[in-house]
Amino acid sequence: MKVLVVDDSKVARTIIRAVILDQHPDWSVSEAPNAAEALALAAREPFDIFSIDINMPGVDGFTLVEQLRAQGAQGRMALFSANVQEPVRQRAADLGVAFISKPVTPISVTALLAAVGCGAA
Repeated sequence: MKVLVVDDSKVARTIIRAVILDQHPDWSVSEAPNAAEALALAAREPFDIFSIDINMPGVDGFTLVEQLRAQGAQGRMALFSANVQEPVRQRAADLGVAFISKPVTPISVTALLAAVGCGAA
């Protein structure tokens, strides 16, 4: 499995990568600090799973989901956010992506993997 972690926080990307590789050491995890880099990476190679932060400078996670799909991305997607208000959760549901509440912890990353159908090994 190939995972793309998109978050403007280096700490969040590091935690997500570490937890995924701890549970699935044979997987590949790439990182992007913003939507532009995520789109460029996804244009070069397919990813099975996308972990996307909602609140990033420039293009937000909701828009990135739409752009990735328009670009042809087929992977399962989950959005991370500290904003757990119902309109945010509803927008994620309307896009057909999982919503995972921050903070990024081993528990929330495990929930992300379960939400995209890839629970712990």
